[in-house]
Amino acid sequence: MLFPQKLDREQFACLGRALLLAFAVWAGAVNPASASAESVTPLPCFPNQRYNDVEGKAGLCDVLLPTVDPSPSGYPTVLVIHGGAWMSGSKWTIERYSRYLAREGYATVTINYRLAPSHTFPKQVDDVRQSLVWISEHADKFHFDLERIGLFGYSAGGHLSLLVSALQDEPIETQRTASQWHSDDARWSKLPKIRATCAGGPPCNFQTLPLDNTSLAFFLGSSRRKKPATYQAASPIAHVSAGDPPVQIIHGESDALVPIKTSVAFLEAMQSTGATCELAKLPGQGHMLTFLHPKTSELMREFFAVKLRPEK
Repeated sequence: MLFPQKLDREQFACLGRALLLAFAVWAGAVNPASASAESVTPLPCFPNQRYNDVEGKAGLCDVLLPTVDPSPSGYPTVLVIHGGAWMSGSKWTIERYSRYLAREGYATVTINYRLAPSHTFPKQVDDVRQSLVWISEHADKFHFDLERIGLFGYSAGGHLSLLVSALQDEPIETQRTASQWHSDDARWSKLPKIRATCAGGPPCNFQTLPLDNTSLAFFLGSSRRKKPATYQAASPIAHVSAGDPPVQIIHGESDALVPIKTSVAFLEAMQSTGATCELAKLPGQGHMLTFLHPKTSELMREFFAVKLRPEK
């Protein structure tokens, strides 16, 4: 079971708002970045850049740069994607991870994206792709190293990270099952290659939901019985292959919202293809507490330090 089967859309919305409130309350006390470092040298910050020409705040992103000068090739760059059950949240809810990475030598681009139920799948996936195109088009301005691009997301953001990462080496026909872009859209050729993906608490497989379960209809449009192809297209596990970039998953063992077995299944699927995937389990931690746990930021840092190698 991916999510509790009896939650309807309104209950999911209430849960999402509760999680956001908890994040806001706890963020001041649990900071994955160094408070002392933050008070010494402000990070170069370029807020509310428009990466996508959509209405409102959905197409905005924040850019944070390290305080050190870039190498000749530029900064390793991480696209950071917030959670919130695809229906709530914004870039500020995951900003501290972005600041933590910037302190460690990475440029970060933290995005808003279009939210369900007003915007259903695959618009959120295309927003992630559009932000990658924007990174490619603004590489010179912000010194992004397009050969060292990583993704980090938590919860729904973790799902979007894994999905875009797993799809990038698939045939265009498969990629278009999770996109509204036409096959001849020039943006496909502008997508930089993702080199590493880190995901916290990610839903990985919607294909195991009961056929008539409608708990994700607000995001996927209907039940799995009525839209089986959509549920498959939206499942990262359906697209794993030997050519996928290395993946690090971080998941709380006591996560009741997104049970850890979805990440275990993804790990096994990746390993069966020969792709690189690691799963870090946080004992006794639930969904929210794993997001807040210092170990999550440490594991993220260790992973990107190996896969993207920032200069210090």
